[in-house]
Amino acid sequence: MFFNEWNILVVDDEPDVLAVTRLALRDVKVYGLPVKIHTASSKAEAIELLKGPLSLQGSLEPIVAVALVDVVMESDHAGLELCKYIREEAKGHSVQLYIRTGQPGVAPERKIIDDYDISGYFTKVELSEQKLYTLVKSGVRQWFTSWYALMTEATTNSIVTHSGSRKEFLENGLGWFGEPGPQESEGVTGYVFDKNLVISDYPDQIKPLHDRLNVLKPVIQTPEGHKLAMDEMGNVLVKTVKTKTTADYVYVGEALMVMPRLLLDLTFQSGLNISTLWKKITDGEKMKVASKSTKKKSVKKAAKKLVKKTVKKVSKNKR
Repeated sequence: MFFNEWNILVVDDEPDVLAVTRLALRDVKVYGLPVKIHTASSKAEAIELLKGPLSLQGSLEPIVAVALVDVVMESDHAGLELCKYIREEAKGHSVQLYIRTGQPGVAPERKIIDDYDISGYFTKVELSEQKLYTLVKSGVRQWFTSWYALMTEATTNSIVTHSGSRKEFLENGLGWFGEPGPQESEGVTGYVFDKNLVISDYPDQIKPLHDRLNVLKPVIQTPEGHKLAMDEMGNVLVKTVKTKTTADYVYVGEALMVMPRLLLDLTFQSGLNISTLWKKITDGEKMKVASKSTKKKSVKKAAKKLVKKTVKKVSKNKR
């Protein structure tokens, strides 16, 4: 599950500031994807956005990469109250929060950074178009790395929680791989195909995509044969082979972006984790079946022995 664009929240009660910011960021792209500017002129408007278009079912926090917030709006500390809301109530711990104020005397920089977990503090005069470009670009990169790591961990935890059976794993374990939000690509689907675990953005195209990506030079490969490959269109293949600890597993999906190496490593590791857990679940189910079979044989043997003993006893009594 990846994004088609990056959400930037700009909160300021000056219409000119909102317009200039939108203009300055109109052509900015990060990892090949455009930024989308969401504006609000008050704390209340910003909270409505955070609860609506900038929220995502299944995510642990708002889908906002960067927030540029003025301090003085409907009140002298409205911007600071919004920052506190984002961090504490909305759980936006990865959001890159920047104060951009026209009245630095109202909110001293050091105190604000210490008290409100702010990523940066700027006056409106010093934040030029070039600085704004750099700020947003680096902020999006930092946010996505943090968000992706968080969601990868959440997925692994969800799978572990629902690892009682393969059926439970497929139905409930893939947690955040649910319905996509408005800024996302299609949601992925998990299923079993020819005894292999397959997770894909394209269930109907799994074979042709797999066959094409499988012959590409891997970006990541292990001595065991596990690998990750990616084509120029952003399609990703993660494939693990059957070993003592891993299962045959295939993930085919679309990144829609130029993925940095760190995130490719996380994607690959996530695939290995899923493959390992699937192998453990499968082995556990096989052991249960074998145990039941052994138990049945044991019961049947005991029953035959009891019947034989009873027949012998009855025959003896008849005599």
